[in-house]
Amino acid sequence: MLELNKKDAALIQRAIHAWEEESLISKTQGESLKQTIKVSSTDWQSLSLYIFIAAISCALMSFGSLVLDEKWIEIIKKKLSLTDGVISILFALLSIFLCYRGWKINKHNPFYSFNRELYWILPVLSIGVFVVYSGKSVNYFEHNYGLFWLLATLCYGILGVVFRSRLLWLATLLSLIPAYVKLTYLLSSDPNYFLGMNLPCRMILLGAVLIIIGWVQRRWRVYPPIADMTWAGGWLLFLLSGWLISIFGNCGTWEEWQLLRQVRLLQWVILYTLQCLAVFVIGARTKDELLRDLGMIFLLLDLYTRYFEYLWNLTNKGLFFGILALSFWWIGKLVERRISKRSQ
Repeated sequence: MLELNKKDAALIQRAIHAWEEESLISKTQGESLKQTIKVSSTDWQSLSLYIFIAAISCALMSFGSLVLDEKWIEIIKKKLSLTDGVISILFALLSIFLCYRGWKINKHNPFYSFNRELYWILPVLSIGVFVVYSGKSVNYFEHNYGLFWLLATLCYGILGVVFRSRLLWLATLLSLIPAYVKLTYLLSSDPNYFLGMNLPCRMILLGAVLIIIGWVQRRWRVYPPIADMTWAGGWLLFLLSGWLISIFGNCGTWEEWQLLRQVRLLQWVILYTLQCLAVFVIGARTKDELLRDLGMIFLLLDLYTRYFEYLWNLTNKGLFFGILALSFWWIGKLVERRISKRSQ
């Protein structure tokens, strides 16, 4: 009896089914082979993923309580008479040491594992402290925080590619967003606009850039998980920013948006609906399940948003939530059907 997890068992069962369809084995032989497969009661891969997520969460909370409030660092700083520059150098050396240890771990164990990936949270946090105290040592160049967010992005990005770390690359993408926002504020004379664009319009531009970078990474055969994260993150930011634009248009302030008539935003609504449809069609034609699903999800979000904007006061609330329940049931049915097909 061969004991496998659900994913591997489903793969072998599909292979047996394909062999039966091609008459490579008989139905009887196929049933006999299927009887030799036993699905393990505990999916250790899924369990290790949950433990991995819990470990990251605990590490982040520990980092927040120990470092973000700066109590223990400030105590050491006062007792040893250290400056912010010295602390940044110490954490830079610590980051180098941690990266060297990570390189040694990768060298002896080149295959991906959650435990090995979890290690990289230490350099992520250490580099973060290095960047913060580097900024404090020079007063962030008169509060130009975007430059130091950009420094963190560069550090995480280079290390993520070199060490092929999903966690480091995730930190790169998360650091890039505030770096981009802060730098556009720095370069703009008007705090509400940059080259005539409000914040959502600027973010949709960043999403488009990430999509291009993800496409280039795939063409250059960069480490696939990194390329996929960039591709998925770019499309998510692209659609989410488009949704915000369909609500607020290109208004720079809350007061300006409140004075704007709803009909003036209709052009943005039409453009966003076409954007969602285009993403859905591109995903369907290229057989990219991510794009297809994102297009459908944001198209539904678009429809519900328009309902709240235009029809909330005109229709029966019970009818609306009934339609909402049916739509979620339909989505759940599609997901269940896809899972059942994959398990066959």
